[in-house]
Amino acid sequence: MPTPESPAASEEVQALMERIRRRIEEKKRSGVYSPEDLERIERICLEITGPEGEADPGDLSYRLSQLSYLCDTARPPEFRSHRRILGPLVQGVKKVIRRLTEPYVQMILQRQVAFNRELVGLLNQMVLDIRFQGSEGEKRWERMEKALQEISRTLETFPRELKAQKNAFEEVLGRLRNLSVVSPEPVLLEDLRERVREGEYARFEDLHRGKEEDIRWRQKQYLPYFRDRGPVLDIGCGRGEFLELLRQEGIPAVGVDTNREMVARCREKGLEVEARDGLAYLKERADESLGGVFLAQVIEHLEPEVLREWIRTAFFKLRPGGVLLAETINPQCLSTFSGAFYLDLSHKNPIHPEAARYLWQSLGFQRVEILYLSPYPEEMKLKEMVRLEDDSYEDELARLFNENMRALNALLYGYQDYAVVGYK
Repeated sequence: MPTPESPAASEEVQALMERIRRRIEEKKRSGVYSPEDLERIERICLEITGPEGEADPGDLSYRLSQLSYLCDTARPPEFRSHRRILGPLVQGVKKVIRRLTEPYVQMILQRQVAFNRELVGLLNQMVLDIRFQGSEGEKRWERMEKALQEISRTLETFPRELKAQKNAFEEVLGRLRNLSVVSPEPVLLEDLRERVREGEYARFEDLHRGKEEDIRWRQKQYLPYFRDRGPVLDIGCGRGEFLELLRQEGIPAVGVDTNREMVARCREKGLEVEARDGLAYLKERADESLGGVFLAQVIEHLEPEVLREWIRTAFFKLRPGGVLLAETINPQCLSTFSGAFYLDLSHKNPIHPEAARYLWQSLGFQRVEILYLSPYPEEMKLKEMVRLEDDSYEDELARLFNENMRALNALLYGYQDYAVVGYK
């Protein structure tokens, strides 16, 4: 039983055969071998590289080399004889017969030769295609391996992301449990989302609205309009600054706000506040049951038709002499558009003071006042030029410059807010 060759021995044989092939090719090119010698060498190479009895069926290179050698039936056969005495005579006779029959045989074999060549060419092309497909398959396999590695890395990070989402959800649930305003009905997903949005807006107010003591100081100027006019309804009461001022003055008041977190804060202060839509609550009140309605920074959140309905409803709910006072951002001060107005994403429409006056008057209010509030500090305005020497030309130039400066200040740095006061 033959023993298998070691890998090292096999490599040495292959290297030796490769050197022999190169030397044979060099001699072929130099014309050392005759056609008969070339035919004999090719046959020997085939026998050495893979004899038929030991050929590997999967060795396509060997099979193709054999087909390429055998496909040409027009190749002159090599006549040999093992007889020592008659051998040369037999070979000579065979060659004579071959020369005599060759024209007739060639006519028959031409089609076979063409068929053989086409078949071998097709097989060679198929082998190339198979090898190409194998190469493409390897590339696809590599891409699949890379994709699987990417998926594996994603799956490795998934537990951490899931844990982070779980922690965020638990934090939201914890905030909702701490709310003092809780409905006895089951909390739906949309309700959860709404409460999260309300909490975000409350934090936004804390950050950009200003400190509560600053807001109370600014809103003190409205108290004279509500003295001896209770009860007062504060719509959109927010953190309850104005309700606290009314309580200090002994003026009965109630607040409404749609933001439940704001309502919870007001109730912690002992204020009477309901988590309701302001317009719906106003409609439920009896006609002529209120002495005043107050809206601070609310009407800019409303669409025009909704605002008209609010004003009309408030008119019927107020007693004669009652007051509807609404504070909002003044669009005549252009700098407010770079700050207060567009800072709050829930703002819809700036309302011009004269447009507000018209709405109040057209919906029944007899006397309407416009209060311009929150002026810019002088140090934030443009400075006027001071005359340095007594010269008439320079005096006139300074006067015109200062006049223009005052006009520019009025345009850019006018009153930031205004309030509409309507008397029934």
